[in-house]
Amino acid sequence: MVTIAFIWCYKTVIYLHAIKAIPIKNHGRKAKGIFKYGLSFVANVLLNAKNLIPVDIFDFLSCT
Repeated sequence: MVTIAFIWCYKTVIYLHAIKAIPIKNHGRKAKGIFKYGLSFVANVLLNAKNLIPVDIFDFLSCT
């Protein structure tokens, strides 16, 4: 289960990176880690009743 969740978050980051890259701070490091960026997006999509991000939930859950 943990491996599936990790891969799901990683594939989400690949999708998000195509839309908007993770911002880089002044010291040269990314604002969020790769896993944290994907995990926060997945949590936002699944846990918010009023989702402001237009996401087709079935396409999102299929990881395509």
